[in-house]
Amino acid sequence: MITLPLAQLRKTQESTMCHECTIEAYTVGGDGTVTYGRPVRGVKCGFKELSGNVSDGTVYETIQADAEMRLPVDVRIGMKDRVTLTKSFDKKVSPVRRFEVSRLPDSFGPSGQVVELTEIYS
Repeated sequence: MITLPLAQLRKTQESTMCHECTIEAYTVGGDGTVTYGRPVRGVKCGFKELSGNVSDGTVYETIQADAEMRLPVDVRIGMKDRVTLTKSFDKKVSPVRRFEVSRLPDSFGPSGQVVELTEIYS
């Protein structure tokens, strides 16, 4: 069995992330005002569109998200944060696509995390 150091696993995971995004943190002020924090730009990610149903061969589950995004394990992201997909394979995404985090991972892997996103149409 081959074992790799954790740093190498993370580097390998990030090398397969062919997209970039901007993350804006969701916050609610004392008066109930919703704001989105200062953007963190140039975050490496892996973007995948979702649709229809998924199956493990015995059970079908309706997909509740529009997309999923792989992120490095050290990226901080929370529910309702906004994510803007900015680059795909080194090309600028146009028109801009914006999403809201709709599900966080139940647990993190040693080299990355996957969040589910719902597209924002406005």
